[in-house]
Amino acid sequence: MFGFSWALIPFYRVLCNITGLTQIRHQDAQSAVAPAVSMRFDATVQPGLPWQVRPLTPAKSVRPGIFVTVEYDITNASNHKVIGQAIPHYIPEEAAAYVKKIDCFCFRQQAFGPGETRRLPVVFVLDRALPREIRSITLAYTLFNVAG
Repeated sequence: MFGFSWALIPFYRVLCNITGLTQIRHQDAQSAVAPAVSMRFDATVQPGLPWQVRPLTPAKSVRPGIFVTVEYDITNASNHKVIGQAIPHYIPEEAAAYVKKIDCFCFRQQAFGPGETRRLPVVFVLDRALPREIRSITLAYTLFNVAG
């Protein structure tokens, strides 16, 4: 039985070469590996919000289908409690449909005590359906004071 199984290996290779099965699989594997996308991370604070915000990683090469975590440092530079909210925007705009956030400080309002600093994550994955012509994405946040 072992000898018979061993003898089938060359037969299988010939069959695959004749049918082109191995070439098709190789081509499918190549097309499944999406090219990396250059991502930039940014934040803008609206007037009236005494926060200092900066991404710890301003740029990163990201492959679709791979989970990514980036972090932002946020500091309340005032001497009183401040509640803020972040709103994301994307450049180009059509990229928004392909950035799937799992966790983000933008999902809820953030309350910071006087002088408090926190490191907040953004966890996302780029959808594998991202059009190949989108080679660069900027994920930027605008932060504003919700207390007015």
